Amino acid sequence: MMDFRPITLEKRDQFNEYITKNNCHNSEASFANMYMWQPSWDIRMYADPGALFLSMGSDQYRYFLFPPHLRDPEEEIGRYMLMCEEYMQDTYGDFFLKGATQRVMDKINADCPGRYEFRHDAYNSEYIYNASDLMELKGKKYHSKRNHINTFLKNYTPVFEEYTPKYREECIAIQQAWSAEKEENERDAVEEMESITRALDHYEYLGLKGCVVRIDGEVAAFSFGEQVCDNVVIIHIEKAKSGFGGLYAYINREFVANFWSHCKYINREEDMGVPGIRKAKQSYRPAFMLDKYDVTLAKG
Repeated sequence: MMDFRPITLEKRDQFNEYITKNNCHNSEASFANMYMWQPSWDIRMYADPGALFLSMGSDQYRYFLFPPHLRDPEEEIGRYMLMCEEYMQDTYGDFFLKGATQRVMDKINADCPGRYEFRHDAYNSEYIYNASDLMELKGKKYHSKRNHINTFLKNYTPVFEEYTPKYREECIAIQQAWSAEKEENERDAVEEMESITRALDHYEYLGLKGCVVRIDGEVAAFSFGEQVCDNVVIIHIEKAKSGFGGLYAYINREFVANFWSHCKYINREEDMGVPGIRKAKQSYRPAFMLDKYDVTLAKG
């Protein structure tokens, strides 16, 4: 039986031993992301000699596994999928995986033809942008974004800086105000605050880079991201005070231009099915979607 244990900081190097060989672009393959959300989603891992397994769930959502991350990407995945089946059946009574990317789905189909069914998970598919598009905002499709930034710069004199721990409390205050303004339910607010606090307290060890935008000497926005492979960055956090029109567009552009211009793609994660988030992410015209799929046993 697989022995899943909570993801802790001490497991970072072991986690990455498997992930870095697979050139993954999705947020579930980021140790930082998994660590940030560990308490909220009871995220656990089990390291087999041949594959890394991740478990997630809560009292509000059924438990599931992610597809196994192979230590050797060329090895067949079949026996590790059978390990997932046995564990899920014995522990929860049915087999259910989430977060299979197209590449993983193709490998499962090739190595285990006809054994599994796949269902597209639009809520958790991730938005991938050309870094050059977010930096340059060229062309008619980004006309409104340029206008927002120009108006912002006419009204304010922002100072863009790299995050340092001296800004921790101001960033926490921004998140608290943001949650209150969005009228987040208490549980969501607590969970998001915990994830952001974990990022702020351990950002260097987690491999994150952060920035702040100060207006009149006070932090008005902050963002954190992580380079997960040679050409992909994931933006994990982006928060701003209300009342500063164009501030989100400004920090989005400046963070990429100042920290991530050497990378080709920016992953801004999923929209979780929230209409406002979906509209905002679509407005930046993603280069493509990193589609995700749920995996179940084929019927019959």
